[in-house]
Amino acid sequence: MKKSLNKPYFAPMAVWLCVVAVLLALYGFADVEVPQLIYLSLAPVYLLVLFIFLYYFFCWSFISVFPLGEIGWKRVDYGWLLLASLALISETQSVRTEWFQSDYRLAKWHEASIRQRIKAEIDDLVGPEHCRAASTLYSAPDAVQVNELCQRFAALGRTAEGGLTDLSVAKVSLALEEIRSGYSAKPVVAWQDRLNASFADLEQADTEVRRLYKLTRATNAETVYRYFVPVLLVFALALRASKVTGEVLLKAPRKRKVWMIINRRMVIDGLGFVRGARSRFDEALRNWRVAKWDVVHLACPFLPEVSAQDTRVAVAPGFYENEFQLASVGTFEQCGFVEWAARQSIETLYLVGETDLALIERVRQWGETAKVEVLVRERI
Repeated sequence: MKKSLNKPYFAPMAVWLCVVAVLLALYGFADVEVPQLIYLSLAPVYLLVLFIFLYYFFCWSFISVFPLGEIGWKRVDYGWLLLASLALISETQSVRTEWFQSDYRLAKWHEASIRQRIKAEIDDLVGPEHCRAASTLYSAPDAVQVNELCQRFAALGRTAEGGLTDLSVAKVSLALEEIRSGYSAKPVVAWQDRLNASFADLEQADTEVRRLYKLTRATNAETVYRYFVPVLLVFALALRASKVTGEVLLKAPRKRKVWMIINRRMVIDGLGFVRGARSRFDEALRNWRVAKWDVVHLACPFLPEVSAQDTRVAVAPGFYENEFQLASVGTFEQCGFVEWAARQSIETLYLVGETDLALIERVRQWGETAKVEVLVRERI
C-alpha cells in the first residue's frame, strides 16, 4: 500500500520548506554581527516563516503519516508544554539579574566608603597636617617614629583635591608588614591595627562585590540559551496549533467522497462514441482531483480481462492517491483499504470502471457495514 502524503498539508509544507531554504541561502551565511542562525532566530519575519513551516510539518506528520487519536492528541500537550517551559526557564536569569542589581549597587557603595575610610585613616598619621603637628601631639620618642613615617610616605601621590590615589593606598598596604616589625610607638601600632582591620573589611567588601556582579550578569551558557528561546516558542506554538487542527478534524471530520478505480483502468463499452466517452471521463477525473476529493486504486489481479470490443483506458495514480492490493474477494477485509477507510470520514464511495459482480457485491456489503453509500459506475 502506498502511504498518502495528505495533499492539504504536504504541498504547503514543501513550499514553506523551500522558503526557509531560500532564506538560509540568502542570509544564513552572510557576514553579520552575531552567529547566522541566531540572527535568523531574532528576526520576526523569519520566525513567522519557521512557524508556518512547522505547523504544516506537524499537521502532515500527526494527521496524515502517523494519525493520532484523541488520546494521542492529549499527549501532544506534554510536548508543547515542555518546549514552552524550556523557553520560560531562561527568564529566571532575567529575574535573578534584576533582583541583585540593588544589592550590587549597595555593595559597590559600601566598598567605596571603605576605600575612603582607609585614605582618611592613612592621613590620620602620615597626612601633611598631622605630620607638622606630630612633635606637639606625641612624646619625643613617639614623635621621632611618626616623623620617620611621614618622611617615608611624603611622596605619596595625591589627586587634585588633595586625596590619596588608589596607587598610594596600595603602597601603604604593602608596607604595613615592614612597619610592624620596625616601629613600636603606640600611635604607629594603633594606626597600623586600624588599617589592618580596614583592609580586611575592604577585602570582604570586594569579595561581596565580585559575587554580586556575577549574579547580575548572565553566564555564557545562559546567553546562548536565551538566543534560542524564540525558536523554542515557535516550536511550541506550531505544535499547539497543529494539535488544535487535529482535534477539530477528529471531532468534526469533513465528509468525503471517494473514487475507487480498479486495476488502474476505466472500461468504455464498445457501442461507439469512444472518443466522446473518454473525453468526458478525463474531464470528470480532472474535476474530481481539482475539487480535492479522494481517489484510491485497488489492484485486483484475479479479475478477468475485459471484452475485446470494450476499450480500456489506463488511469495513472496521482502522487497523493493511495494504492491497495487485493488478492481475492475473500480477503477484502485484509487488503488495507478497510483499515484506511476506517480512519476517514467517507460519505460516498464511487466504484468506477468494474463489472465483476462478486467484487461489486463485496464492496456494497462493506458499505452497508461502514454506513457508506456505494455507487457503481461500471462503464462509460
